[in-house]
Amino acid sequence: MSRAIDFIFQFQLIAIIAGLLFFIFYSFFEKEKKAAQKALIPFLIIISVFVFHYFYDIPLLFQVISSGLLTIIFVLLIIPFGNNEVKFEIPENKFDERDIMFSRMELKENTEKFNQYYKMNPENKEKDDKFRKEPGLLSQKSKLYNPFLFNAAAASFSTVDLLQPLVETKNHLKNTNDLHASEITDFIKHWALKLGAADIGFTILKPHHLYSYIGRGKDYGKELQLNHKYAIAFTVEMSHDSMQHAPQGTIITESSQQYLNAGTIAVQIAEFIRNTGFDARAHIDANYRVICPAVAMDAGLGTIGRMGLLMTPKQGPRVRIGVVTTNLEVPINKRPIDSSMIHFCEICKKCAVNCPSGSISFDTSKNEKKYKRWLIDHESCFTYWTKVGTDCGRCIAVCPYAHNNNLLHNLVRHFLKINPFNRWIALKLDNFFYNIKPPLVPLKNWMKPNSGERIKEFM
Repeated sequence: MSRAIDFIFQFQLIAIIAGLLFFIFYSFFEKEKKAAQKALIPFLIIISVFVFHYFYDIPLLFQVISSGLLTIIFVLLIIPFGNNEVKFEIPENKFDERDIMFSRMELKENTEKFNQYYKMNPENKEKDDKFRKEPGLLSQKSKLYNPFLFNAAAASFSTVDLLQPLVETKNHLKNTNDLHASEITDFIKHWALKLGAADIGFTILKPHHLYSYIGRGKDYGKELQLNHKYAIAFTVEMSHDSMQHAPQGTIITESSQQYLNAGTIAVQIAEFIRNTGFDARAHIDANYRVICPAVAMDAGLGTIGRMGLLMTPKQGPRVRIGVVTTNLEVPINKRPIDSSMIHFCEICKKCAVNCPSGSISFDTSKNEKKYKRWLIDHESCFTYWTKVGTDCGRCIAVCPYAHNNNLLHNLVRHFLKINPFNRWIALKLDNFFYNIKPPLVPLKNWMKPNSGERIKEFM
């Protein structure tokens, strides 16, 4: 009996050592030196216990207690329980695009649009006056101004503008090849991934996906008319390295680049569909007719997390979304919502802790048997953006789901789906290895202008 216990004890020590080595290796590979250094402490302790036991027998009682506790933990790690299905309340009313912050930002004082909007929404006037007093996004007077990164972002946004005439054009070709809809959508699925999409899904277009009124561009104020039945949603990945500098200029450079990539892919897919004889419209930055996160969620690409962004299985919120609506019949998503991500968001709150403007709620989203999506304070969030000149992204940078898409973190994501114990222990470990409030990562030398680094602390 004692030999069996001794064997189990040694096996468990070896398993822990191997696991820590695995973590240390990946942490160095990811340039997470602090995490690797922290992992060295328990690694050296376990190695010491193993070596000590090799030369001197550890008391049997200690082995029994240790092995028993480790066995209980191992069993808890693999047994599925407590995964209650999350059912979101479907919004009853459509959302008016004129109410989004980007639309309100474009309103000019003493114009007809300005006066009309605040006559309809007087409660927003005082809140909006606050961000109008700030320098603004990409402004040279903003607190995090960087001529390299800000001008690069502006270049990307300007290129997105060049795509605007292509989002909706007439069919060029008729479907004379007798292509079946399933063949077309199968090609789109694989082609989109080849073009750079991280994931793609399909759904029926639902009323709550659509804006009620158009809030940007030449059709401002018009009631939305979109005669499409289906939607194709896809994600593009934002660089993990770029996100680590947030809210510095890399976030808006990376964000704008991925808006451009998503826009390019969406325009190509829409044009391809039109070439096969079906109607299609691309929805890209500054020219949306749909609420992209809602479409992407119903297309099976993820769910809406605490920070109000789409949480995807392998990149977390570290994505941008593209959508194409069409009358081409597409296969309807059958992927269920990953409830584990919502359950994790309930206990995590790391985005709320690190939000520099305090715009993210600490509250629970559960309301009896259904869940309401967390609502962020859009006004305070956007006002912070206009102070620093970037779209912040601090919430994305610190999210435990936003770690690199690799074997280590995908293994953790898999265990998060199993039960609440795994989610609790994963959060504790993430806070230990990566800190509850991760430090701001300085910009790389090539990102700094010759006049020197102008990074200030705003957290």
